[in-house]
Amino acid sequence: MPTEEKRQAVAELRAAIEQCTGFYVTEFSGIRVNNMNALRGTIAGVDANLVVVKNSLFRLAVADTPAAGISDLMIGPRAVLFCYGDAVAPAKVIKEFGDKNNAAITIKGGFGEGRVLDEAQANRMATLPSREELIASVVGGIAAPVTGLVFTLNGIVSDFVYTLQAVADQKQSA
Repeated sequence: MPTEEKRQAVAELRAAIEQCTGFYVTEFSGIRVNNMNALRGTIAGVDANLVVVKNSLFRLAVADTPAAGISDLMIGPRAVLFCYGDAVAPAKVIKEFGDKNNAAITIKGGFGEGRVLDEAQANRMATLPSREELIASVVGGIAAPVTGLVFTLNGIVSDFVYTLQAVADQKQSA
């Protein structure tokens, strides 16, 4: 018989799943408490939240949702990284922390854009440029031809002005 505390925990997890833009399931081991707190602080700075979950409660929370397929990953020590904004930045934080601490935390899968991501797809998210970098790249790609056109037209006008000045100087000296 489930206790009221467990029902509340499942309800909170389900609310987090519904409110987030996506989430990653991570596996952690051997992380000291102060390192985990530092990691949580860094993750909070990129609009995300890392929650250590009880596997059975998380399975209940994702049941009957589009993320139900992720419950197969809930074996062993797991924490769920809920993303509320850009889903790339939190994945990068986890990846960097895992690399610095000998893979003390790794991404095992995720959910975003209405589909379950396997381990390879979720880890690939950590290598993508951030949303801001992608926007800057697109704007730069759009602006490059316009900038080139402006410089070309400026060169033509400059050549024309120099030619007129040369003709004026030649007539003045003659």
